[in-house]
Amino acid sequence: MTQITDIHPQKDVKNQSLQTRSLLPILLNADPIPKPISQPYPTVHPVTKLRLVPFHLTLDDFHVGLPPMGLITQEVLECLKGEEGIQFYSESKEVTRKENKRKGDKDKVTKTYNFRVACVYFSDEVNEKGKEGRTEVIRGIMEKWRKEGKFAKAMLHWMDEPFPIHASPNSKAFKSKVAARALFGNIAFDIERAGVPLFGFQAFGCHLTAYEGEGEYMKLWIPRRSTNMWRFPLKFDSSVAGGLPANHTPMEGLIKECEEEAGWPEKMIRKYVKSVGMVTYFEMKEHGAILPNTEYTYDLPMPPRSSPDYVVPKPNDNEVDSFELYPVQEVIEALHDNEFKPSSAVATIDFLVRHGYINADNEPNFGEVVRRLHRWLGVAGPGL
Repeated sequence: MTQITDIHPQKDVKNQSLQTRSLLPILLNADPIPKPISQPYPTVHPVTKLRLVPFHLTLDDFHVGLPPMGLITQEVLECLKGEEGIQFYSESKEVTRKENKRKGDKDKVTKTYNFRVACVYFSDEVNEKGKEGRTEVIRGIMEKWRKEGKFAKAMLHWMDEPFPIHASPNSKAFKSKVAARALFGNIAFDIERAGVPLFGFQAFGCHLTAYEGEGEYMKLWIPRRSTNMWRFPLKFDSSVAGGLPANHTPMEGLIKECEEEAGWPEKMIRKYVKSVGMVTYFEMKEHGAILPNTEYTYDLPMPPRSSPDYVVPKPNDNEVDSFELYPVQEVIEALHDNEFKPSSAVATIDFLVRHGYINADNEPNFGEVVRRLHRWLGVAGPGL
């Protein structure tokens, strides 16, 4: 792919037939969880085939069927046993066995019970201390595991950056339902960023796509990730993307990332950016954890180059190697060739669908592509 510095017409991408290639495999690479999900949330790990255990604020939340905060693998479940402030609820299943005796004798019937952990939750003592108490318990567990060398691959991403974890605003643990139902009012606690996927909590981030021109003239600003990035070095990325840390609204998080990654000032972003929705999907991490993901999506139609507001994006930190301006057709080809970081591929495909470049006339699996961009996650997030 070559650098583009001027806006010139390109061939009509919207009406091109791409029947021999589908972008569905790219989405399946980003999100390997089978679909549809028969339960309200995934209950079985797609690789190990072992149960995923829901993590709730209270036991009552589990019994009344509220969405869990997270989905725990069996490996994490074993390590949680014995940790202070964490409790387990187990259910039993009757198992009947018949032993055949000699002909004419009655079979001997024995009954046993198998117990399994049905959910994990905070103790009443911890919940009485509210958000601060839960944050303290989780922080202690994470720091202990880090010192003990547990989950080494996950701990490599330790950034001393807390992320918010949500619970259903209808949870019994929230003393004020009015406050819990307010904007961002159902944050249950904060956790070090590295722990979000470890516990299967829902992660939040922002993805912005900047572009110039419209229709056949449109081109996208695409950065290439730095060689020193731990994950997906030198892959293409969204124009700007980043996680949403604690105490940041989506717009505040976006403005922070725009300045850090592209050198775009807050004034320009607030003036031109458009909030266009979100994409939701599951990600399977290298260490095996299942991460429910929600990415708030934004479009940035760049101001005219003659405008004093126009700012060429330039790497402003060590995460971006370079920015280049690519025609839509080249972006689609790069997606097919798996040149994008998986999460950014999801956001970029969503952009191309919304702008009509990917449609039912040129994508053989258009319906499934659109459905997979907006998956039902089944775990708690902001609001109901």
